[in-house]
Amino acid sequence: MPYQEHLPQAGRQLAHRGRLPGAAARLAALTGAFLFLFLLLAAAPGPAAAQALQVEAVRAAGWQDTAPPAEGWTPVTLPDSWDTRWPAFEGVVWYRLTWQQPGQVREAGLLLNYLNMAGEVSLNGTVISRDDSLVEPLTRAWNTPRYWLLAPPLLHGGTNVLLVRVSGLAPYQAGLGPVELGTPAAMQARFERERLVRRDLQMLGLAVSAAVAAFFAAWWWLRRRETAYGWFAAMSVLWLLFAYNQIATSPWPFGSNHGWQALNTSLLLTFSVSYLVFVLRYGGRRMPRLEVAALLVAAAGVLDLWLAPLAELAAHRAVWTLVGGLTVIVVNSTAIVHAWRHRGSPLRSIAPFMALSAAMGAHDLLVFTQVIDSNVYYTNMSSYVLLLGMALAQAARFAQSLRRIENFNTELIEEVNAAKAELAATLAQQHALELAHARIGERVNLVSDLHDGLGGMLLGSIATLERQPGNLGAPELLAMLKSLRDDLRLIIDATGRDDGARALGELLAPMRHRSAQLLDANGIDCRWTVSNIDTLELPPSKSLDLMRFLQEALTNVLKHSGSRRVDVTVARAGAELQLSVRDDGRGFVVDQTGTAGNSGAGLRNLRARARRLGAELQLQSRPGETQVALRMPLAA
Repeated sequence: MPYQEHLPQAGRQLAHRGRLPGAAARLAALTGAFLFLFLLLAAAPGPAAAQALQVEAVRAAGWQDTAPPAEGWTPVTLPDSWDTRWPAFEGVVWYRLTWQQPGQVREAGLLLNYLNMAGEVSLNGTVISRDDSLVEPLTRAWNTPRYWLLAPPLLHGGTNVLLVRVSGLAPYQAGLGPVELGTPAAMQARFERERLVRRDLQMLGLAVSAAVAAFFAAWWWLRRRETAYGWFAAMSVLWLLFAYNQIATSPWPFGSNHGWQALNTSLLLTFSVSYLVFVLRYGGRRMPRLEVAALLVAAAGVLDLWLAPLAELAAHRAVWTLVGGLTVIVVNSTAIVHAWRHRGSPLRSIAPFMALSAAMGAHDLLVFTQVIDSNVYYTNMSSYVLLLGMALAQAARFAQSLRRIENFNTELIEEVNAAKAELAATLAQQHALELAHARIGERVNLVSDLHDGLGGMLLGSIATLERQPGNLGAPELLAMLKSLRDDLRLIIDATGRDDGARALGELLAPMRHRSAQLLDANGIDCRWTVSNIDTLELPPSKSLDLMRFLQEALTNVLKHSGSRRVDVTVARAGAELQLSVRDDGRGFVVDQTGTAGNSGAGLRNLRARARRLGAELQLQSRPGETQVALRMPLAA
C-alpha cells in the first residue's frame, strides 16, 4: 500500500483550563481502553478461509498489457509487496490464484482485502471488477475491500483461475492484499468488518473532525483570548485534509500520485507544528524559540518535498513522514510526563487519551516502515477516543463553571440581602436627618422673616421712642403698633394653616390693602393687576418668600425711588408665576450682568429671595422707569 501519512492524530484534545476529577479521569481511561480494544477486534482477522489458494505473480512488459505473459511466474504469499522482489519496479504485475472446486458446484464468497493501487479482477476469463484508471494518475483503490458472490457459470468444477492485474508505483508498497475464499456468510461477515475499518470508520472520523474544527473555530472566534481553541481548530482542519488520504480514490487535483503524496506529507508536517503549539497553549505555556524552530523545520520539509527530484521523492517523503510522526509522539510523551509530575497541570485531564494516541501513532509508524506486516492504520479511527477525552474535559469544565455560578448566585443573594438591610438603615437615617434639616431650615427661615420684618420694625420703633420719648402722641404710638401687628399677621397668614397650603390670592389681599394705604399716605399712587391666582396654592415657605419679595420691592420704591406712581402685577401664565413692580422714579444704575451696581441691602434681599424660590430675577432701570420682575416656575 502507499506510504500512508496516517500518523497520530495526537492532539484531538480540548483546550481548556480545568482538570478532570479523579473519577472522571478513571472513567475516561477505562472508556479509552474499551474503544481501543474495539478497534483491535474490528481490525483482527476472522477465521481462516476454508479454501486453499495457490498464488503466483509475474511482471508485465508494459502498462498497456491486457494479458499476462506465459512464462516467468513466481510463487508468492499474500499479502504481497513486490518491491521486495522487484525493487524500484513501476508498472503492472499479474497475480494468478488457482484452486480446485469439487464437482458439485456451490456458491462461494470471494473477498479481496485490498490491492495497491489500481487493478482489474477476472475469474475464469470473465472480468468481474475494474478500476477507473489503470495508468497514472492511478485510481487510489488501496483501501477499498471487495466482495463477490461466486456462482455458476462463473464458478465451475475443477480448476478455477482468478487473475488480478495490479498497476502500482514503487514508492507506495505496490502489491496485492489477502484474498480469501469461503462460504458466502463467512466472507460477507469478513467483508463487512473490513469495510467498517477501512472505509466507514475512516469517513466517520473525517466527519467528526470537520464538525470539531467548525465548533472550535467558532468558539475561538467568540473567545479570542483563549488561543488554544484557535490552534485546535487549525489542527483539526489540517488533520481532516491529511486523513482524507484514507478514502481518496483519485489524486485530483494533481496529475500524479507523487504530487498527492507530497501534499499529504506537507500537511502532516504542518499538523505536527500546530499540535505542538496547541499543547503548549493548552498547558498555559509559551516557548517562542521552540515554536519558531519547529515552524522552520516544517517549512524546510515542505520546500524539500516540492523541490526534490522525482526519483528521490520517495526517500525524502519517508524522512519527513518520520519527522512529523515522531514529533507528535514526542509531544504526546512529554505532555504525559509533565501531567504525571504536576497534579495541577491542565494536561492531566487528557493524558489518558494522549497516551492512547501515542500508542496508536507508534503502531502506525511501525506499519509505515514495514516493521509490522499490516495494512491497517489506527490514527484516524482514534479520533473517537480523543474526542471522548475532549468531551469529558469540556463536561468537567462546564460542571465546574455551573458550580461556581451556583455558589456565586448564593453569595450574591446573601450580599444583596445584606446590602438591602444596610441601605434600609441608611435611608432611615438619611430620612431622619432630612426631617431634622427641614425643621431647622424652617426655623431659620422663620427667624430670618422675623428678623427682617418684625425685628426691623421693632428696632425702628424703639429708636423713634428713644429719640422722641415725650413728643409722640397716642396716634403715633398706635400706628407703630398697627405696623408691627400687620407684619406679624403676614407671617401668620402665610404659615398659620394646619394643612400648610393656602391660596395665594387669600394671602395677597391683606398685604395689598396695607401696602396701598402706606403708599397712598406718602403720595404714591399704587395700582394692582392680579390674574389667575385665586386657586393657586403654594407651600408656606414659598408663599412667605413671595410676600416678603413684594414687601421688599415696595419698600424700596417708598424709600428710594421718589416716584409718584407704582404698578404691581401678579399673574399666572401657564406653568409660570410672573411678578412685576414698576415705578416712575429716579432709577439706578444696572451693570452688564443685570444686577444693580452698588446695590444695598434691599436689592441683596431680593436676590436672596429669588434664589430660594428658584426664580429668575430681572432688573431694568433708567430715569423715569424702574422695573423689578420675577419669573418663578410652578410645579406640574
